[in-house]
Amino acid sequence: MGKSVKEEGVTMSEKIIFIVEDNQVIADLISWRLTEMGYHVAGTACDSTEAMIGVEEIRPALVLMDIDLPGDMDGIETAREIIKRYNIPIVYISSILDPDIMERAKVTKPRGYIVKPFTDNQLRATIEMALQG
Repeated sequence: MGKSVKEEGVTMSEKIIFIVEDNQVIADLISWRLTEMGYHVAGTACDSTEAMIGVEEIRPALVLMDIDLPGDMDGIETAREIIKRYNIPIVYISSILDPDIMERAKVTKPRGYIVKPFTDNQLRATIEMALQG
């Protein structure tokens, strides 16, 4: 789409999403599903370093963040940095339901928490709510 059009109260330019997921198959699946829903996936990252670089370059409207990431920072720490530096909202996507992890995640005030495996309807509803801010 060459022009900025309103779709359900959100412009297409506001629907740019960045995915942080260490499993490339899952990242590709999420990207495909989001594209089919009309979102623009601007990129993916598999660890905290790639995530920080990608978010700085792209400045997406929303970051979908896996919690269990390899490297120096996990997804929660990475989300904290993204929020602090760029004020970009986060939706966690994780199979982790550990109460301690959930408490750590809540401190970052995410716009949502999607538990794997998830349906397209869960993904769409959470993203729409997160983008409304």
